[in-house]
Amino acid sequence: MATEKKPSAIPQYQPSDIEAGETHNADVKSSHWLALAEKLSIETGGIQRVTDEECEHNATLTQNDKVECQYGCRDAEHWHGRAEHGLAFWDSFAIIIIINLLSCLVPAFTATFGLTGLRMTTFSRYSFGYWGNLLVVVFSMVSTTGWNAINAISGASCLAALSNGTLPAWGGVVIITVSVWILCVLGISWIHRVDSYLWIPPLIVWCVAAGTGAKNLNGFAVESPVGESGAAKSLSFIAVVFSFAVSWTNCASDYNVKMPRTTPKWKLFVATYVGICAPAILVQTLGAALYSGAQMDPSWKNAYEVYGVGGPLKMALQPAGGFGKFLMVLAGLSSIPNNIPNNYSFALHAQNFGPWAMRVPRIAFVTLGFIVAIIVGCLASLSFESSLQTFLSIIGYWTIIHIVIVLEEHFIFRKCRWSMYDLSAWSDATVLPFGWGAISAFCFGFLGAALGMSVSWYTAPIAGLVGTGANIGFELTLGFSGLIFPLARWLEIRITGK
Repeated sequence: MATEKKPSAIPQYQPSDIEAGETHNADVKSSHWLALAEKLSIETGGIQRVTDEECEHNATLTQNDKVECQYGCRDAEHWHGRAEHGLAFWDSFAIIIIINLLSCLVPAFTATFGLTGLRMTTFSRYSFGYWGNLLVVVFSMVSTTGWNAINAISGASCLAALSNGTLPAWGGVVIITVSVWILCVLGISWIHRVDSYLWIPPLIVWCVAAGTGAKNLNGFAVESPVGESGAAKSLSFIAVVFSFAVSWTNCASDYNVKMPRTTPKWKLFVATYVGICAPAILVQTLGAALYSGAQMDPSWKNAYEVYGVGGPLKMALQPAGGFGKFLMVLAGLSSIPNNIPNNYSFALHAQNFGPWAMRVPRIAFVTLGFIVAIIVGCLASLSFESSLQTFLSIIGYWTIIHIVIVLEEHFIFRKCRWSMYDLSAWSDATVLPFGWGAISAFCFGFLGAALGMSVSWYTAPIAGLVGTGANIGFELTLGFSGLIFPLARWLEIRITGK
């Protein structure tokens, strides 16, 4: 006799008509939002790999088969060229030319990695490992937030100088960061559109400033020190110029992930190289020249001391009258394209924390980065801007470690063969390495930085051996991490098989 089943003591859940209706309404709202987003070209995705099929679809719909050449506009805000290292203009000029020509090769090469369909912070999992890559994520987020704030302060100083202090620096920071947030919320399609034109205003500003301020520029206003002191100043300035260029390595490929896979890599390389190198050389050279004017003319020097980088630029544009004031507004707002990569990439970095982070909408992380940047920027503009710059310079050594590990993995262990990357496993922790080799190299790399850095409040032991202190932290970081990673990665492969 079959046993009769008793009804369950726990009633089975059945969705009510109201709840079913709510779910249906949510789906409808979601579909409406996606339709509106597609119509307005608002980006709705995250760090998920862009497949070959999606690239072909994108190329068909948007004709996005052109190579963008817009990266260098970010360096416009560093117009002063950091010539305050105490070198003569012509010595600074030689360093600017040589170092930029060489160092810009690195981000130009890594920009081609975007054809994998993966953003750089995600692609790093193949060398840093799934969990070791969290080091890249954390340092990337801290760096992008900090430089977002610093660049906003630089732009705000131009607006403050124009208004004679009526618009405080923190007010300029708010204007700039809000504008950046809006564009980053819209996403990559709008960023490409806007950046295709936003490089023009800064170019006009710098060209006019070079002409109207020429009579105050003097290539011999500063004399370079000689001997060990001169070598220390030169090495420190080399480190600054080098750091500007290679900092693009961490995100240059992010803006190429939707390029058709048939895009020739050499086109991406050349476009990126020219887009970073040419503006950097022009703007940093003008910056070094304007700094020389601040040493010759007391009024320029006073403007620099009161308003920072915006002061001498205001003095250079004064002969242009009302047009010069208009250009000062453009100079201040040039921080907007300058900061777009920082705020946009912040969200992509954050989504690499794990599966839970990928479920968080990109717009939420963009907004988080905006909130943190506006708070830090406003506070730093009032009191600790120089300390923040020093801090960012120190943690900037991680960029070298990132470059070394990614390139050594590619050249040594992957033998430059893209077929050796299982791109479908980009989010699979069971297939990707843990990252012990990269973690070891990361630690040793920062040991090199600690032995070779020279900043305002700390001179490392080895740095102190050259004159008053030469910043050779980048060289030692490269050497230490470059030597350790191949050995540590080889051991990781032998032990783990991944």
